[in-house]
Amino acid sequence: EEERNSWTADPHHFTGGRWRYIVLKPGQSVFFMPGTIHCVFRVRQHQTLALGGHVLQWSDIRRWMQVVLAQIKNSAITNEDMRRSAPKYVLAVAKLVKAR
Repeated sequence: EEERNSWTADPHHFTGGRWRYIVLKPGQSVFFMPGTIHCVFRVRQHQTLALGGHVLQWSDIRRWMQVVLAQIKNSAITNEDMRRSAPKYVLAVAKLVKAR
């Protein structure tokens, strides 16, 4: 949590933390939990299909909401306009929670 807070405070100049990388081969995929800080690079020699989405697990709703709130506060930590999309996401999740 401390590392995430440090990155969130100044994402463009953060150099701390434990950095990891993976090189995916054709047919492989990777899954990140909500709020996982990541960057994607691709080689230009090959076509690349990259899909992103919001995957939510019941056990992670609280963390997901913390991520959404952090992204609304600091637009530099996401490449999505959370002012437009966050209300839609939160409403959809609220309906799921109520139905459950």
